Parts: sequence; C-alpha cells; structure tokens
Amino acid sequence: MEDKLATTSEGQPIRCKAAICRKPGSPLSIEEIIVAPPMPHEARIRVICTSLCHSDVTFRKMEVPPAICPRILGHEAVG
Repeated sequence: MEDKLATTSEGQPIRCKAAICRKPGSPLSIEEIIVAPPMPHEARIRVICTSLCHSDVTFRKMEVPPAICPRILGHEAVG
C-alpha cells in the first residue's frame, strides 16, 4: 500500500503558504514562502491547517517590541 503522506522533499527546501503580517495592524497577506530543510533533531510535518491564537492577534496589533514585522502568524497547527 502506498503511503499518501510520503514525500520526496526530504532534506530539501519546500514551498509553503504563510499568513504574513508585514506591518502592525495591517491585513494579513497569504504568500508563498520557502522553508529550509529541518536541522538535526528537528522534524518536518505536513500541516493541514492552522489558527491564530490571542497572542497572534495581540502581536499583529502591537507597534512596539516584541512586535517584529514581517512576522508569520499561526503557530497552532494541525497535521
């Protein structure tokens, strides 16, 4: 039986979509980004969906540190 989750990108950069906050308070921009291969002791997972938590919403509105832009939001992933 073929593993549908198998990938041939092991050790290679991959293209993904990300919700990026380019400026505090601005609308999020869905963009394609390149993600580097995992480092030793890291794992790459296939993310099905993600959501924004209260911290993401707060940081998106902040105009002072720790608000750093551009910032990729959505760290609560399902995969």
